[in-house]
Order: sequence, then C-alpha cells, then structure tokens
Amino acid sequence: MSIKALLFVGFIMLMGGMQAASAAPALVGAWVWDEKSSADVEKLIRGKLRKRGEPMPVMQSGGERNTAHDLAQLAYWETVRDRKEDKPIKSLRRLGIAYPLVKVERLDLAEEVDGLRITYDINLPRSVRPNPNGKVFSAKGDELLQDTFGFNLSYWENDSLYVETDAPEGGKVIEKFTVRENPHQLEYVVRVQMRMLMEPLEVVRLFNPAR
Repeated sequence: MSIKALLFVGFIMLMGGMQAASAAPALVGAWVWDEKSSADVEKLIRGKLRKRGEPMPVMQSGGERNTAHDLAQLAYWETVRDRKEDKPIKSLRRLGIAYPLVKVERLDLAEEVDGLRITYDINLPRSVRPNPNGKVFSAKGDELLQDTFGFNLSYWENDSLYVETDAPEGGKVIEKFTVRENPHQLEYVVRVQMRMLMEPLEVVRLFNPAR
C-alpha cells in the first residue's frame, strides 16, 4: 500500500474516532419511553410468529460467567422464565434475547473505560465496546464481546451506535441508538431476524430524557 493510501486510511480512522467521541456523550443519560410516538410492538408481531419455540438464554459453554453484569443478566432471564403474563406478552417472550429489547420502557446509557454500559428497564445491564474500525471483523475476533445475549459487535456509523448480536438460539438482532433534535429524543431501532419469525421484525421506539 502506498504512503498516500496509508495516510488516507489513517485520516478516515481518525475522523471516525473523533465522530464516535462526539456522539457517545449525546447518548449518555436516562431515557424514558414515549409511548404515543412509538410503534406498538404487539401489533407489529401479529401473524409473524411461527407456532413452535420459546427460546430463552442459558449459560453458554466457554467458562463460568460471574461478573456483576453476567449475574444480573442471568437473574433477569430466570425471572422472565418464571413470570406469569398475558397472551400478547407470552408471544413476545418467544423472541428470546430480543424480548426485553422490543418492549423496553427505560434505557440508561453510561460511559465506561473502554465503551458504554446499556441498562434496559433498570434490571438488565450489558457492556458494549464500539469497534473503532467500524463494522469490521478481525481474524482474532477481539472486537467481539460475549454475554447471555450472545456474541455482539458494536460500532459507530455517522452519529448512530449499532450493536449487532448473534443470538444463542440462532438469528441476529441489530440495535441502533441515535439522538435526534427538535424534539430532543433518543431513537431506538431494533431489527430482529430469527427462525421463529416468518419475516424480519423492525421496531422503532422513541425515548425522552428522564426528568
């Protein structure tokens, strides 16, 4: 590769890092669901679910998981399994790891040393480490993180944070976090591609800053 090409690549990476640095603080904070402006997920899912299966995350092979985040996640999934809920919510539960994402009513985002911590509805935390090189997979796979959600890759694209997760039960879940102005809101988009769905499901939820 020529010196000019190397300089160009370095410039692109630098600009991407500067962009991510400016976008991250905008996401940080507590956000509460704006029900009137958001899609009704129970209506969106009607007629899209196949008849079988209700996957829920379980401990994956590859070592014990005992960090605070891991234990909180496992406690959440156990609670979901034991919970008694009405039929529409039971249908959503069949989405497995996507279940808490498509119905979340509060999002808390906080900066960590090497990334961001996202907490769904106070009880379900996860950490992401946005890849400075964007949507790129290396041979070592160091940019991938694993938790009860599965393996995830996060990265910035323009001013949006993307989190792509390969679900343990199969399929992919893509989350997109973007701060919009006029009005000042967090747009949260979840796209779910799983075998139990007849077609991909996309849910758009809007959040206002928590008072």
